[in-house]
Amino acid sequence: MKKVVFFIAAALLCLAGTNEVQAQKQIGGDKNVEFQFSPLGGNPIGINGIRLRLFNSESSAIRVNVFVGSSTDKTVNTEEGAISTEDPVSPILFDYARMFDLTIRPGYEMHFDGTDRLSPYVGAEIDFGIGNVSSESEYWGPNDIDDAGELEQYIVWTETQKQSYTRFGLNLLCGFDFYFADNVYLGAEMGFGFSNTSWADEELEVSDQVAYNLLNGNDSDEDLPAAGAGDLSDQSNSFAVGPNVNGQIRLGFLIN
Repeated sequence: MKKVVFFIAAALLCLAGTNEVQAQKQIGGDKNVEFQFSPLGGNPIGINGIRLRLFNSESSAIRVNVFVGSSTDKTVNTEEGAISTEDPVSPILFDYARMFDLTIRPGYEMHFDGTDRLSPYVGAEIDFGIGNVSSESEYWGPNDIDDAGELEQYIVWTETQKQSYTRFGLNLLCGFDFYFADNVYLGAEMGFGFSNTSWADEELEVSDQVAYNLLNGNDSDEDLPAAGAGDLSDQSNSFAVGPNVNGQIRLGFLIN
């Protein structure tokens, strides 16, 4: 966060020294599109969210933040030939970690007189999010009890554990917009709030039930474990309260 603050301060000093003309700030009826990015992070050009604002007047605005993100990480869990070096050679097998998140944050801002270019504000926002996480592993083995030991009959099948969540929270905010040109600004924001995340039962899915049961020493026609059984996670809640800092640089422009 110190790097982010330093970056903002340096950028504002440079911009202030290069533009002596008063930059036009927001007025009533303006619309605002804003992007948030991390210039000093591991992915400096990645967009971490989009914010839309509608200024009812020069001192108040309705806002909404929207973020949609997903990722997939692929790693090797078994190298080729690690299970069998003879014909047929066992295939390379992978693990997959997947994540999806949808966040919507509607809110309200009150802006105060600052300077010709600076517009400080306070506000509040509701934080609502849904998403899921999953881990998938590949296996190589028989899907018929009569094929045990017959490597040429083995198949690659997958086991997936996944869990969804819902998040709700409320944040009190303070921040500023610095207009370095007409209708264009840089800004930063921090706040204090709480969030509660509710996790659903973890679910187990396999691409081949017989292969799964044979691997785990079950009867080949036995049903899979029910959600929440065995080593699967039950429903749970997590609650957090405290300060929160938006570690991204805010770059936005007004649409009159």
